[in-house]
Amino acid sequence: MVGVERMAKLDQIRRYLSYMISYNLNIPLRYPHELNFQMTNRCPLRCEMCDIWKLNANPDNELSVEIMKRIIDECKDLDINYISFVGGESLVRKDDTLELIRYASSKGLHTTIVSNSYFLDKDICKKLLDVGLKRLALSLDGAKRKTHDLIRGKGSYDKVIGAVKTMVELRKKKKIKIDFTTVVMSHNFRELIDIYWLGNKIGVDQVFYQAVVLNNTFKNFNYNEEIWINGKDLEELKIIINKLISLKEKDNFIFNSVEYLKAIPRYFEKREKFNFGACLAGFMNLNIDPYGNISVCGFGPNLNVMNGKISDLWKHEKYNKTRILIKRCKRPCLMLCYEKFGIKDMFKHLMS
Repeated sequence: MVGVERMAKLDQIRRYLSYMISYNLNIPLRYPHELNFQMTNRCPLRCEMCDIWKLNANPDNELSVEIMKRIIDECKDLDINYISFVGGESLVRKDDTLELIRYASSKGLHTTIVSNSYFLDKDICKKLLDVGLKRLALSLDGAKRKTHDLIRGKGSYDKVIGAVKTMVELRKKKKIKIDFTTVVMSHNFRELIDIYWLGNKIGVDQVFYQAVVLNNTFKNFNYNEEIWINGKDLEELKIIINKLISLKEKDNFIFNSVEYLKAIPRYFEKREKFNFGACLAGFMNLNIDPYGNISVCGFGPNLNVMNGKISDLWKHEKYNKTRILIKRCKRPCLMLCYEKFGIKDMFKHLMS
């Protein structure tokens, strides 16, 4: 087992190095590590920190299952082994999402679904296991019902806790990773440690913390918004983060690197002056929006998967121009979907 783990770590180091070299040369030397299908902009919730549901949704023009299966076939051929299904809320398209997970799993690909748990009753949980889902990422933004429901809507806390309890029980017969993802903001930062202990108690595998992005459609940033952590609260946040780092070093239940955790208070304090190293968004991930557009943080490249193969689009001149724009990006960002590392921090993370 040790030998297998060591080989996996070495493979990860080689992969990161190739992406860092790609970044510096602005030439994609390999295909992305993960492909994200943004199944829909539709969502039954109206979360405080989310703007995706405000976008105009056009269900009739969303990508068909047939086209997405073709893309999954390409992923298999290109050694893109991780497929994620996100939204909005991907389970708005329940039947399509289940079919695509089944299809990707049949190809030997690792599948993840990110969900707010709104549709995760026992029947859907069973079906997700039956189609071969490998990871279920559940959004939990408060250890207390009052806090989570303030952020995501009345009744949403009970749905998350109910879903995770059901999955933990059902997965005794199936192998699947279950984790919590918590968006760190003013409403909930005092409960970050409680979320850690709740995750341990209830039986999830890991907890992910992500600093809030003021606008996840990348159109407007207002640091005076109520969800931003400001003023004297920053000192309290630093104390909480230090406690999380101590917990991280004890059992690794927290997914984030120590470097990421240390950066969270700086992120809120420095605002637009914050920087966390090279952003590999244009090299490690491929995000496809509900209508087939390849979209990287609003920078383009204005290419659509219905007009070409992934292998060609990935190396397209427009995509390379988008990568240059990403390098010049000055937005403060700690989004978990994209890796950001300097060489020194990268090796610290990989060797930890």
